[in-house]
Amino acid sequence: MERRCVLNSWSKEEVRAVIRYDWARGVSGTEIHNRHVEVYGPGVMSKQMVRRWCRTFSDGRQQEEDIPRAGQTRTATTDANVGKVDDIIIANRRITIDEVAEELGISHERAQNIIHDILRYRKVSARWCPDN
Repeated sequence: MERRCVLNSWSKEEVRAVIRYDWARGVSGTEIHNRHVEVYGPGVMSKQMVRRWCRTFSDGRQQEEDIPRAGQTRTATTDANVGKVDDIIIANRRITIDEVAEELGISHERAQNIIHDILRYRKVSARWCPDN
């Protein structure tokens, strides 16, 4: 009997690496998406985005990581800011993303990226909790 479970924690790069692997094996974008939904859950990535990544890999892209675009700065996602965000959340588990952003003088999007993607916090009953 085959055992299946849904992974609750994953990174964009991990999902893209699996797309690249399946694409290299000749699996269709639709089938890749269906497999991802089975393993990662329905919120993993849209079918259109999976197909877009397949096209991107077909066009010769090798890496799964985001490529910084012109005018895009990463200065707000420093180790110091990540540590400060973590300290702020530990001190007040009910703080909002906007309040964190305002306190550090960074954008809402950057604060959200640090909280969700780097620190892996999720809201549970209006409190930030590590995503373990």
